[in-house]
Amino acid sequence: MSAAQLASLVLTRLGVAALVFTVLAGALMLARRRLRAWIGAEALYALWLAVPLGVALCCWPAHRVLVQVRLPLAATAPAATMTAAPAAPASIVPEAATLLLAVWLLGVAANALLLVLRQRGCQRAFGALRRAGDEVWLSARSDLGPMLVGLPRPRIVLPADFAERYTADEQAAILAHERTHRRRGDLWWNALAAVLRCGFWCHPLAASAQRRFLADQELACDSAVLRSGRHAPRTYAQALLKTQAGASLPLACAMQPGAALKERILNLQHRASPRRARMAALLLLAALGAAGGRLAWAASLQVVKVGLTEVRLRVALDVSVDGGPARHEEKILPGALHLDGLRDAEGRSCEADLMPKLMRGDTVDVRMQLVCDGQVAARPRLIARLGEPATIAIGVTERQPDGSYLTTHGFRLTLRFDQP
Repeated sequence: MSAAQLASLVLTRLGVAALVFTVLAGALMLARRRLRAWIGAEALYALWLAVPLGVALCCWPAHRVLVQVRLPLAATAPAATMTAAPAAPASIVPEAATLLLAVWLLGVAANALLLVLRQRGCQRAFGALRRAGDEVWLSARSDLGPMLVGLPRPRIVLPADFAERYTADEQAAILAHERTHRRRGDLWWNALAAVLRCGFWCHPLAASAQRRFLADQELACDSAVLRSGRHAPRTYAQALLKTQAGASLPLACAMQPGAALKERILNLQHRASPRRARMAALLLLAALGAAGGRLAWAASLQVVKVGLTEVRLRVALDVSVDGGPARHEEKILPGALHLDGLRDAEGRSCEADLMPKLMRGDTVDVRMQLVCDGQVAARPRLIARLGEPATIAIGVTERQPDGSYLTTHGFRLTLRFDQP
């Protein structure tokens, strides 16, 4: 596959992935409020997994299926030919496809670099961190935190005036919030969302979808903390009101990352997602993954047609059974050659099907299937050259005084192929 064809294929897959992203992310963005009121914030947050799942299925690798097709009789020398049908017709000019792919890759690299620089700049803004407990650190500033930050080992960063600003109950609620983020691996999901944001840097819904995903993540975490029953909604709301928005890191879970404060406080009044709603969301994701995987498998199919030129061969054969006189026959193929009346070394009645195939040059590849008493006994293979005899013996073969060989128990088959 040339570079232009590869670029066209990648752009085609990106176009399908962008369409899937638009449908899934757009549907969740439009229906998120109604869904949250119906199934709860935690189940809604789980449904966001459908977006990366759908995009990943669009990147399913192509797989090939070989289909043998017999071509008409050729007047010239026979040869096996192979033609491959592409998975999808290329609708993009090769030169334009390469240029567009280069522009997209530059955009991905630029957005990834900006994300890394922003993350490093925001983490430097914490100043010197002071340990305040197990995986808990105090920032040098009072306008940053509380938040969970850092991969692959997340840690909780609290503002410098954490002990003075919050009461003991509010501190426990905030720590429970950040530990819930860490337990559920939300930072890894944020990293996946950032990857999608970089990949779809030119998509008009990418930034909005990421913001709403992070907002639903915070609402789901709030619901999970209150569902434990250890923290009162009033105390939790007071902690939210005392928290400053501050800077929002690309890869962080902040207690107040600039999300709508009113929406979060109103969400505290709703009941948490029941267990059956959370299980239903997971089952729905599993069903979507299975159905999407089946569709992706079918869409990525490449049928490779192996055309076998139909040629005619003249075969002269001599068959000797149990050392008896040889039976001579001549036939003109194509097709399989069937032989019956054979016997093996154990005296069983046998029959054989021979499938000769003319290869490049003057070589004939003969595949044989021997069936004795209704069961496949052997599948020998014989390579012969046009005009030269080739012998295969099944059974007990003995050398004679004159230097020849005789199959005393079983059969001996000599073949010679020529073109008619």
